[in-house]
This record gives sequence, C-alpha cells and structure tokens, in this order.
Amino acid sequence: MKTYTTPFGTMQCFENYLVFHLEAENISRNEAKEIVSIAEGHFQKRKFVFISNRTLPSVISEEAYKEINLKYMVGIAIVSKNENTRTSAMTEQSWFDGSFSYFATVEEAVDWANTVVKQS
Repeated sequence: MKTYTTPFGTMQCFENYLVFHLEAENISRNEAKEIVSIAEGHFQKRKFVFISNRTLPSVISEEAYKEINLKYMVGIAIVSKNENTRTSAMTEQSWFDGSFSYFATVEEAVDWANTVVKQS
C-alpha cells in the first residue's frame, strides 16, 4: 500500500483499487484532475477501481467526472452511511460509464473492486 495526501483528502493505493478518504466539501473539475492524476501515476496504465469514502457531505460536480479515463478507472464505489450521500451517488452514476456501486463499508467496496478489476 502507498498513501498520498492531497488538499482534498488522503488516498490509499492498493494492487487493484484505491480508497480516497474525501475531506473536501466540493470537488470540481480542477480538484478531480489533481486526484485522477495521482491515481493514474500510481497505477501506471493498469486498471483500477476508485473507492470514495465519504464521511462528510460533499458535492461532486458533473465536470469532475470528465477527468476520468475509462480505459484505466474501470469502476467507482461510493462508501457512506448517509442517505443524502446515497441520493447524490445515484445522480453521479449517470455521469460514469463504467461499473458503479454504493456501499455502507469500505470492506464491502474492496471485495466488489477486486471482482470488477478481474472481470475488466
């Protein structure tokens, strides 16, 4: 595992996935560009799943999703126990053409992520 610290949260990278502990209230295209750049630099053209652990309410812009390269980021998992976050995630799902799911725990998301990467 390797950990990266950004102004928007901490990213823990593993073999097939990363867990991003989101600590910002808003993520726009500029913030997403920085986050995705770190992720792609770490995985170096290998497929991976982005697990977004959202303990705080956050607004993710549709423009942020335009920074994603679907060739490498093959799935997104949103982790939260907050119902409002779940509702937001349903909207975000329409902005992403890869595998997308919502989980209550990081452990559930990790199991799903490993399956998604193996099947892609």
